Parts: sequence; structure tokens; C-alpha cells
Amino acid sequence: MTGGVLLFYVTYIILLLCSFLLMAACIWSGSSLIVYASYQGLSGIFTSIAGAALLLLGVLQTIFIMLFLFSRHKTVVPYRTVVTEQEQPVLFDFIYKLVEQTKAPLPKRVYLVPDVNAVVFHSPGIMGLFGEADKNLVIGLGMVNSLNISEFKMVLAHEFGHFSQRSMKLVLHVYTINRIIYNILYENRSWRSAIIWLSNKGLLAALFSRVFVLLAAGLHFLFRQMHELINRQYMRLSREMEFQADEVALSICGTDTAISAMRRAEMSNACFQQLLQRTTSWARQQRFIRNIYEAHSMLIKYHAKQNSTPLDHQQLPQYDDDQFGTTVKSQVQFRDKWASHPTQEEREQRYLAAGIPGVKIPQSAWTLFHDAETLQEQMSHQIYDVLAPEEMPAQWSSAEDFIREIETFHEQYAFPAPYNNYYDDRPFSDIPPGRLEPFSEEEQTLYTLSTLYTKSHRQRIRHYFRDVQDAATLQAIISGEIQVTQFTYENVQYRNHEALKVLDKLHQQITRDKQWLQEQDLMALRYHYTFALQHALEAATNLQEQYRRILSHQVKANALNEIAGVIMESIPSFYGGNNMSLEKADARLGILRQEAEQLLHLLQELLFQHNISDQWEPELQQKVTHFIQYQYSYMLQHPPLPEELEAMYDISASVSDHYNNSIILMKKDFLYRCLDFSELSVPH
Repeated sequence: MTGGVLLFYVTYIILLLCSFLLMAACIWSGSSLIVYASYQGLSGIFTSIAGAALLLLGVLQTIFIMLFLFSRHKTVVPYRTVVTEQEQPVLFDFIYKLVEQTKAPLPKRVYLVPDVNAVVFHSPGIMGLFGEADKNLVIGLGMVNSLNISEFKMVLAHEFGHFSQRSMKLVLHVYTINRIIYNILYENRSWRSAIIWLSNKGLLAALFSRVFVLLAAGLHFLFRQMHELINRQYMRLSREMEFQADEVALSICGTDTAISAMRRAEMSNACFQQLLQRTTSWARQQRFIRNIYEAHSMLIKYHAKQNSTPLDHQQLPQYDDDQFGTTVKSQVQFRDKWASHPTQEEREQRYLAAGIPGVKIPQSAWTLFHDAETLQEQMSHQIYDVLAPEEMPAQWSSAEDFIREIETFHEQYAFPAPYNNYYDDRPFSDIPPGRLEPFSEEEQTLYTLSTLYTKSHRQRIRHYFRDVQDAATLQAIISGEIQVTQFTYENVQYRNHEALKVLDKLHQQITRDKQWLQEQDLMALRYHYTFALQHALEAATNLQEQYRRILSHQVKANALNEIAGVIMESIPSFYGGNNMSLEKADARLGILRQEAEQLLHLLQELLFQHNISDQWEPELQQKVTHFIQYQYSYMLQHPPLPEELEAMYDISASVSDHYNNSIILMKKDFLYRCLDFSELSVPH
């Protein structure tokens, strides 16, 4: 760590010294030439001009270096609001007591933000290199909205744990250096503006600006390398300090509180992001919610209900190990070993290993805030100012309206409950010709709805599709598309050259699961087909045809998804500043035209299937019609413009979304029809 810091100081000082020495040399040389030229009469005019140019160059390069190294870009945080002790006395009393427990210094300022988050940060500036910088606390109201007092205390104690660490001064030092370099590389615009201004001041100034562009390129390369080195060292130390801050908070709040706080925060954040997406969509329709946090709380409870998660007396979800254990995560991990934060699994393991008891305070964290409802509405207003600054509310909707719309959407696309999510989020399996036969008498006694659609099947299906994604990740490692030196699979570490061996093993499992799923889907369809035959031959035939129509639509939907992907890849290839050869550009354009032709045929087909195209918005129907009539014929003669490619992608992606939703409704209708041909339809 100290090596990177020392390198920064040495580089900074050398650059400044070189700049001043070069300026001094240019001034001395230029002045000497001007003095010498004064004795030459008219013949010394050109010498005088050269001396003046050299003198000007020395001054300008120093100004340029100073702009490059010292000009600062002020970061604007749109909805960070300062809160004072006078406004929130109970909250500040809570903070004062927690500061004493953690032996941390008081934050200079406390800010409120809308997110599900809490963080400490230091006031930016060069003072971070030479002394104590101000420490500040940020509290996200989304976090407050999802925790009880004990859990809120755990979160803040973790943040104050950073303040109380002895190594914090070194981290602040490195953090400040990191911010300075980042500003130089990505935020500093003053030197660019100076070059642009200079290049418009005549031929000589334009030549100077060209020199400064080359100088900036060299400095950028130098600071990029330094930033990568220091950033990796900072990440490693930051990761260690996260564990230390956890230890501080654990000693105060206990293991159970730590685990519940982390789980509730994770699920709350997922709900908050969903809320912001829907809120933005509503705002475009000029529909506003006065209190977004009321809707957030209701959305958390709605998801808890959907997943059979119990609520405590404060109406907060109680997430247990079984509910978190049903999440299927990738088995291939190549997280950077210098990652600044440990994973949730790592943290929970440490919490459990510590086994520290704690006192629970079940009341909502909002009880620490004065006039919480007004505060929530004020922050909601600030969210709208950022998400939809140009929109004005034509209609105020309640949080109940918001949840009711989500429920309606979910009910519209939810499959019948007896299937136990068996068909959720996946395609129907293809049925080979001649395999759809009615059950034998023995099979009719063996299979029922509960045995065919058991919950354990759903978990195996999730693992199968997880493995398919993992196989694609391993293939990307083998091809070099993902650049890693090592990765883990099933918690075993491998070098990148071992990816092929792991992939071969995984393919065997995928093959077994694929065959199992196809047989399982066939068995389920045969079950319903048998009941349909008992009803009437026509009913069985219609059921079979309905299934095959869905398979046909799935193929077309997959084609649409692939077309959208190819178009998305083509946009940066043509217009992202890539130096693509003419041969590669022609090949890419040929591929793009093939995809456009396929898109044209698909759109024409879907447009005349009114059960599908009638679900499109009028604007989308107009875009599709325009593309069919004009856009594709234009592209046959000319390379597409960027906005034309983007419009083509927008059409393919939008139609794909609508088409997929239409297929879900087709599946839902088919599955309800299947229940009519099951044991549920047999009179008892």
C-alpha cells in the first residue's frame, strides 16, 4: 500500500518540477534569443519570433500541467439532504450513544438520501493528504423503511466501525489519492477546454495545442497505470476493513440482528429498484404517488406474501434460511480477489461463527425520526425531481393503487397454482413425433397432479437452467471473451486453462437434466392427453395442436431475441469509434442485412396475427408498419445510420417483449385447459 502512495507523490512532484524547470528553461532560452535578436537589426526578426514562441510555450505548458493536475470537478449528488439535530433530536441522540459505544468520532454532517443504503464518506479535498478530513454519515430512507431499531443500529454501527479503525487514516490517504487520480482521468474538463480554446487562436496556437494533446496522452497513460495499482491496493485494504467494521457492529448488536439486517436490506433494495422503475413509468403518464415509502413498505409485504414469508408484529418480513436457500446462484465465480466488499455468504458465515447474543428492539426505525410522514413525502418529491423533472402530476395515486396494479399484472401472467411454478420462466419442451401416447392403466395409478408437479421438480429445473448459463460463462472463459486467470466452480478453485475440463463435466450434467426435463414434460402432457381422450378424441387433438402452436411461437420468439442481440452488437461495431477494416465492415453489414430480412418476415407475420399485434401500443404498430414499408428497403441500398440501427433494435426488442408476454398468456390458457383434463375434473 505504501509503495503505491509513494509512487504517487514521487510522480506528482517530478511532474511539477519538470514543468517548472521546462518553463524556466524556455523563458531563459526565449529571453536570450530575443536579447540576441535585438542586436541583429532587421535580420533578427525571425529569431525574436522564435524566442517569443519558446517563451510562450514554456508558460503555456506550465499552465496546462497545472490545469491537468489541480483543476477539480465538483460532484453533484441530486438528492442528498442535510439533516440537523434541531430537526431530528431523537435520531441524533441515538447517533451520539452509538458513537460512544463504537468509540468513533462524531460525523460532521448527517445526510438523508432516498436509497436502501447507509455509508460514511470523507469530505473530498487536498486536506485528506495532510490532515484529518471531515467525516460524514449518509442514511438512506429506504433502509430506514425496512429495518427495526436493532437492525438500523447494526447498520450504523458498521459504518461507525470504519471511523473507529486505526488504519482509517491510511485508507483516507489512499482514498484521497484515488479520487485525485480519478478526477484527472475522467472528470477534469478544464485542460480539454483550454486545448480547444487554444486550437482556435491561429496556426501557431494550433501547433501548440497539438503538442499538448500528445503530452496529455502520455500523462493519461501514466496515471491510468498508477490508478490501477493504487486502486487494487485500496480494494484489498477496504475489504479487510469491511470485516473489521462488521466485528465492531457484531460486538454491539449480535449475530441474529446482523443476519436479519443484511437479509432485509437485500430484499428491500430489490423491491425499491422495482418501485423506482414503475414510478418512472407512472410519472411519464403523469401519475404520481405522494409517499413512495408507503408504496415501498406495501411492496415488501406483497413480495413476502407471494413467497409465504411471515411478518413480525411491526409488519416486517422474517426471512429464514430455507427462504434464502431456495435462491439458485451461479456455480462459476471469478470475483476479483481485490473486491472491496465481501459477499453476503462470507459475511453470514462470519456472523454465525461469532455466535454473539444481542438484545432485539423490534420497533420500526422510523420511530427515531420526527414527523416521518412529512420527511417521506419530501424525499418522494426529490425523487420525482430527478427521475422525471419535466413531468407534472395530473393524477395523484395512492400506494394501494400501485400495489393493486402489480397484483393485477401478476395475476394476469401467473400460471395456475396446482403446477407449483413448474412451467415458470422457461419454454415448453419439444415433443418428438409419435411419443404422445395415452397412459397405460398402470401409469394412470402412478401419476397425479401432485406427483407430476412436485416442488422438488421446480428446484431441479432451476438448477438445469443455471447450469446452462454457467456453461456459457465457461465457454466465454475458454474463448478469452472473459479475461480471468482463475475461477471457482462448486467452491473449488481452478486456473483458466482448466475451464474446458469443468465444462465437459458440466455438459454431462446438462445432458442428463435436459433428457429428464423432456421426459418429465412429455409425461405431464401424456397425463392430460389421457384425460382428454377419455372426454373426446377432438378434445385430445385440440390439446395437442394447442401445445404445438405454442412451440412454434417459442421458436419465433427466440429468433426475435437473437435478432435484437445482433443489432445491439452492431451499433458499437459501426459507430462506436472502432477502426474496423473494410472487409469486416462489409461482413458485419451482410449479417445485419440478413437479420433485417428475417426481422421483416417475422414482423409481417406477427402483424397479421391480430391476437398478438392487437396487444401492441399504437406507436409500436406505426413503427413496425414504417419499417416494413420503408426502412428495410432503404438498408438494402445504404449502410444504416446510428439512429436507424437504434430504431431497428427498439422495434425488435419491443415486439419481442410483447410477443413473449403473449406467449405467456397462451401457455396460461393451455395450462388452465389442461386442468379441465385432470383428476380435478373427475366428479367425486
